[in-house]
Amino acid sequence: MSKSWFARHCQSGLSSLLIIVGAIASFSCDRTSAQVIADPSLGTTVESTDGITHDIKGGTEVGGTNLFHSFNRFDVPDEGSVNFLNDPTIVNIFSRVTGGKESVIQGLISAQGNANLFLINPNGIIFRENAELDIGGSFIGTTASTIQFPGGGEFSMTSPVNPLNPLLKVNPSALLFNQIAASPISIQKAFLSVKSGQSLLLVGGDVNLEGGRLGARGGRVELGGLNGEGTVSLNIDNNNFRLSYPVGVQLANVSLSDAATVSASGRNNGYIQVQARRVRLTDDSSIAVNTLVSKSGGILVVNASELVELLGGSRLLTDTEASGTAGELRIETGRLIVQDGSQISATTRSQGQGGTLSVNARDSIQLIGTSPGDDPSGLFVKTTASGDAGNLEIKTGQLIVQDGATISASTSRESTGGGGSIIVKAEELNVFNDSDITVSSQGTNKAGDLEITARSIKLDNQGKLIAQANSGAGGNIKLNLQDLLLLRRNSKISASAGTNGAGGSGGNITFDGKFIVAIPDENSDISANALTGTGGNIQINSQGIFGIQSRTKLTEKSDITASSESGISGVININTPDNSSIQNSFTQLSPNVIDTKALFANSCISRGTKRQENSFTITGSGALRNSPGDVLISTYTTGDVRNVESTSRPWKKGDPIIEPQGLYRLPDGQLILSRACV
Repeated sequence: MSKSWFARHCQSGLSSLLIIVGAIASFSCDRTSAQVIADPSLGTTVESTDGITHDIKGGTEVGGTNLFHSFNRFDVPDEGSVNFLNDPTIVNIFSRVTGGKESVIQGLISAQGNANLFLINPNGIIFRENAELDIGGSFIGTTASTIQFPGGGEFSMTSPVNPLNPLLKVNPSALLFNQIAASPISIQKAFLSVKSGQSLLLVGGDVNLEGGRLGARGGRVELGGLNGEGTVSLNIDNNNFRLSYPVGVQLANVSLSDAATVSASGRNNGYIQVQARRVRLTDDSSIAVNTLVSKSGGILVVNASELVELLGGSRLLTDTEASGTAGELRIETGRLIVQDGSQISATTRSQGQGGTLSVNARDSIQLIGTSPGDDPSGLFVKTTASGDAGNLEIKTGQLIVQDGATISASTSRESTGGGGSIIVKAEELNVFNDSDITVSSQGTNKAGDLEITARSIKLDNQGKLIAQANSGAGGNIKLNLQDLLLLRRNSKISASAGTNGAGGSGGNITFDGKFIVAIPDENSDISANALTGTGGNIQINSQGIFGIQSRTKLTEKSDITASSESGISGVININTPDNSSIQNSFTQLSPNVIDTKALFANSCISRGTKRQENSFTITGSGALRNSPGDVLISTYTTGDVRNVESTSRPWKKGDPIIEPQGLYRLPDGQLILSRACV
């Protein structure tokens, strides 16, 4: 018999009720499963009336400055809090987690006064979406196993703390990792910040930001870690902690994804340092130092022993609006990859000197493509005010700029400052597919200079090296090459001025190298032109120039020009050996295949019957003939050739082989291999 309508719906309603109750129970369990449990080793007590708010008391105090706590579990519940009720005179609070489980922070951590807070858990730390910090001093989160103090003091997972131990009453000196692989620190959409001018340090294992934000307004942020045993030094500058990594240790990785942000922006000059084996930013993530008031800009340093990679519109940047010198951005790595419209930039928006961007990539730098909105991937220094743009310095093995990417030192249209310079030192430089390296001034001042030292440069498919000024003088381009400059398919080297119709002389172009090679019909040019000012000068010192010619104006061919539409043309000086005897063979190769039979005479060579007035005989030492391996060239005044009698059958095995005896020049100049007639 089938169930009644009432029975069926009662059963359905009961199931729904159980699901709802289960969901509530699960939510409640999630909120209450997070626990803060003290261990008895240091006298720490935890008080909570609702399982959500936890007050931390007790602990072991040393010297009236340092307070030590020990926890079996340290998990802050969602929207809950952990409040350290320390004496406001305490300088440092050290909290270790000894229970063997990672710490999950989903709520607020606070402390009294201006105390610095250390959270040490070798099993890992996770900061989730609602995690927050409310402390007066700096915050140091680490998965190290031990904190070291000067003189041999230490605070490990098992060490006791003697209140009378003078070694533990001073500031710590190092973080000790004795694990084979340190546990990670994860930021999962959390917003962690410290007070203005303080430090926020996260030292793993790997440090992973999956969304969220880390901030220290005008302070210091450091991310990094070790992937093995080692020691990271803790130093103090002006009450700010900073890290120092020894040479040779195995570093961990740092990653930012899902629009994660790290910032030390504020009224004062902030500082950010990332130290890792690999640093990876994706999904519009950014690391930024913006300075608003201070006399000098902030500093951003990224050190990665293997790789720095920016994808999906991510950013590394310093931005200065203060009156002093703009900030610095320094990258040192094995390889640098910037792709999908990602950018690395140093910008100033004031009258101060622009910031410097320096990149040292031991193996290679690859700048690739644009964003979906056509923002180019690349390296940039820029000024938008009266200050000069900063310089951009690049040192690498191989530099590749491709598919719309760019390297730029520029001033904006509203700026009155001069353009910055770009200095490149590389083994190989490849710029292709509508990409460029550009120094420019869109304002009223001169463009900066572009200097490249390399073994070779290849520009292909609209690859460009540009020094350009709208109103001021064009910048200079200086190329120092050990080998070859190759220009293909409408590529350009240009130092131009007055592009908006104003005055300004074209910049100068200097080339020192072995060869310049282009294809005549591909319209690749080297030009130092101006609109109304004087054309620039071009100085070429090379062993050979092929496929490109000096002309008075640009044509559809490959040209070298130093012209001015309304002013005086510049000077082109080409210092190279005379290669006019070398015919252009890049586009006009002969279609004829060499006939090897024509190299051998089907006859012997005899002297003419005309009486010879003079003769000249070359013999070897002691009047002996040259050895069979020597090349023998005999020149006769006549070239009578006697035909060899034709045979009625082809040569067969066993027939004698008559070898040529020398190389003979006939009266018409032809050279053939043959033998003298008997």
